[in-house]
Amino acid sequence: MPHSASPAPSPPHTATPSATPPASASTVPDNEAVSLVASGFGAYDLEVFPVSILHNLATAHTATGVIVRFTVQFPGGSYALSAEPVALAPGETLAVTAQCTDSCDGAAGVGAAVTVGGWAPGGPVVIAGSAGSYACGSPCAGSPGYEGDVSGTLSGGVPDGTLINVSAACMDVAGTIVGGGLMQSFWSDGSTLSVTVPVLVTTPPASCQLYATEVS
Repeated sequence: MPHSASPAPSPPHTATPSATPPASASTVPDNEAVSLVASGFGAYDLEVFPVSILHNLATAHTATGVIVRFTVQFPGGSYALSAEPVALAPGETLAVTAQCTDSCDGAAGVGAAVTVGGWAPGGPVVIAGSAGSYACGSPCAGSPGYEGDVSGTLSGGVPDGTLINVSAACMDVAGTIVGGGLMQSFWSDGSTLSVTVPVLVTTPPASCQLYATEVS
């Protein structure tokens, strides 16, 4: 019987390497935090304005429902009150204040704590504040406190008729907050707005700064 040839073995199959898709660029997490830069207070007669300056560390998210809870200390006790909630656009710095009357009489110091309600991508137009010019009202001397006005110019691409909060923080030569104030105004047509904010200060300030944000 003739010998049949064995079939030659097939060469092993070489797998074709598949192309590896390029790795997508990693997204750096945003720093979703609000920094409490400084706190202080201004007082005159039976009124006290505790003030905190806040800064949104996020670069792509708005901090919403931001509340500053103040504790005003005075001899023999303290009084707690909260400022109205605000929103801080990415990178925005804002002074927040609240008004306290008889309950804070004799204020000697203030503490503050910040809570953030949530975060939203993007943000509203940031209104650029400015250094403010302080003018004393009455009295201007011989009193443990003063009332006055801070005037300056805001700028931003804000729609005409937008309601804004305008706040002022006043500092002594060492940069300590010694007063502040708050008012609301409607943005008028144009890219700038001149404002005057009534303030209370514990001592004549060396400088003042104006801030503003849309009412949320």
